[in-house]
Amino acid sequence: MAKNNKKISAFELVWYTLCGLVALWGLTYIVIGAINHFANISSLGEFCEGFQNMFKLSIHIWGSIIIAIAAVAATIVLLVYAKTFDRASDREQRRSARLSALKKADDKVVSEQQPEVVSEAPVETKAE
Repeated sequence: MAKNNKKISAFELVWYTLCGLVALWGLTYIVIGAINHFANISSLGEFCEGFQNMFKLSIHIWGSIIIAIAAVAATIVLLVYAKTFDRASDREQRRSARLSALKKADDKVVSEQQPEVVSEAPVETKAE
């Protein structure tokens, strides 16, 4: 019987954490842009204008780009580890199918065997 719960590997956990942090970074840019858009804070306005002059895109768009990159990276990691898990589960299913086939074959052989009847014959002794 195959185990249904798979432990997450350390490498996979590191990648998911990194993708989450990058997505949080992009979300921070979007929130800063929204606060700048709706609130009248002079220092934040100067930061967003300087950011837009330097990178030629607004901070909202950069936040969206960063979140999209994090989502694509997380999806790639998920697909890679899902493929690994699928390979392991397929191998386990093949193993269990072979074992069940062997058990059925052994049971069939035992059930089809006819009992041996041993007849006792008198033992002849040689005369010397």
